Amino acid sequence: MNLRPLLLSLTVLLLVTGTARAAGPKEVAVADRSLWPTPIRSPKDFDQASRAENLVFAKVLGELEARSGTEAFPAELGVKQVHTESLRRWLGEVKGTVAANLRAARASCGAKTEVGCAGAEPSAENVVQLGTEFFALAGPQYQDWKAMADRFYGLYVKELMRLAALFPAPTSEILTLGPGEFTGSEWPDRQFLLTFDDGPTPAGGGTDKLMALLTARKASGVFFVLGDALKNRLDKTGPDALKVLYQGQCVGSHGQEHKSHQKLATWKDSLENSRGLVGSLGIEGNNKKVLFRPPYGQRTEELTKFLQGQGASVVLWNIDSQDWNASVAPGPTTDRVISLMLLWRRGVVLFHDVHNKVHQAVPRLLDFADTAGLQWKNCKTL
Repeated sequence: MNLRPLLLSLTVLLLVTGTARAAGPKEVAVADRSLWPTPIRSPKDFDQASRAENLVFAKVLGELEARSGTEAFPAELGVKQVHTESLRRWLGEVKGTVAANLRAARASCGAKTEVGCAGAEPSAENVVQLGTEFFALAGPQYQDWKAMADRFYGLYVKELMRLAALFPAPTSEILTLGPGEFTGSEWPDRQFLLTFDDGPTPAGGGTDKLMALLTARKASGVFFVLGDALKNRLDKTGPDALKVLYQGQCVGSHGQEHKSHQKLATWKDSLENSRGLVGSLGIEGNNKKVLFRPPYGQRTEELTKFLQGQGASVVLWNIDSQDWNASVAPGPTTDRVISLMLLWRRGVVLFHDVHNKVHQAVPRLLDFADTAGLQWKNCKTL
């Protein structure tokens, strides 16, 4: 990988606009699952589609990596400068992950002629070549899906590479700072967790609607609440009503308000105040060691070590639904999450209970997991 033209940018990482947390990629990756030629109704069907997703991702990853040494590369990602060491680290990790995913998905191969089953044993060193070969040889029934997937991963890889190029200024979910943080990418195969940020909504709003759905489906998730929003609702309804509302679920902290905790001078106050509010609910399974999700995924090593010393964790994610993004419709939002579940095969799914798209996405994801043989983690086991 030739990154030498970018060595001048080993230090400060800035967006073109200079406001790292406010700006995002110009275009977000959206998928269309209707173009996959066969229904996913079993674990074997899941593996087949997973092989295809990983192989196209690997092919696109290699194409963008090949351009990483050019002068135009930072502008292509929408950044001013690139942190080369973070990018190298991410590339190494993600290639290893894709290789492991392919090996797991090939376990159900009955014959080399099945989609994604041919070729050498997947490794970090050969996944790009395997992806390139698959894309060239996949049969005509995959042509429409391939065109869509090529575009989807073209944008999605840029989303991820952009975060890696910026890390650690600002930090994000793309890489961990050390022990005490998890993204879900380290979990066993086929295990996922639902998470919901930014609530609670006022009584009768999106949070209540989502709770009713999860209760009816016997599903659980972690609700990362903002201290200010929680206090407003506590003042109006009291802790007993909220304890009933969150019954069977887990509640974590998203800070006192939605501000980056990477440069927030009062981050300890934010953690303590929001943790105290969550603790006041008296929810079974919650205690003073509340799980914390930093707004925007931005935090410091000091913050992570502080929580680790208390037995708590920073909970990041590896599957971003983009449900907050007004440019993404509900259907493509759900299709994006399903495609990323097929790609990563495990992980933490990020939603927001304050946005309406979650109410269409979650039922479909629960149905998908049932038919594909996936497991939702019980939040209380965390």
